[in-house]
Amino acid sequence: MNDDVKKQKKIPVPMRQRSGARIAAVQLNFQHLFVQSDLQTSIAEFLTHYAPQIADDMLVREIDDSYFQQLVLGCEIHHDFIEGIISKSLGEGWRVERLSKADFTILQVAICELKHMPQTPAKVVITEFSGISDAYNSDVSFINAVLDKAAREIRPSEMNPSEMNPSEINS
Repeated sequence: MNDDVKKQKKIPVPMRQRSGARIAAVQLNFQHLFVQSDLQTSIAEFLTHYAPQIADDMLVREIDDSYFQQLVLGCEIHHDFIEGIISKSLGEGWRVERLSKADFTILQVAICELKHMPQTPAKVVITEFSGISDAYNSDVSFINAVLDKAAREIRPSEMNPSEMNPSEINS
């Protein structure tokens, strides 16, 4: 057994199932940019035909399909909000239209998770999607920087603990 497989087996199964859900959400949202079809149908087909391979790659029986669906549907429902956050988080001279489709999709799913799944720490979200961006041969430092800026806006008390309101400290 090689070292990569040994390391991966040490990661708890629920974490790998969620990682698989993130990868699947990026893949389906990327596909959905090019193929206009009913999202519910696309989700069902993806879970049937592609999710088993992702689960196999993650060394789990199945991905967290509920988490996957929350991410995919959240991106659809909150598209304008998510695109606005991406736009605000880009550096000077950058526009959303200038992003590659892969970068846009990775940022879209990550920002959806940052905004709508507060149970996952922001730093975990940033780390996970930076890893996904590496698999897509994207500029990891660019994705990381944009997500860090977005997280500071979406979750300021988590990302900037020194700026917490005193009433938040005891809650």
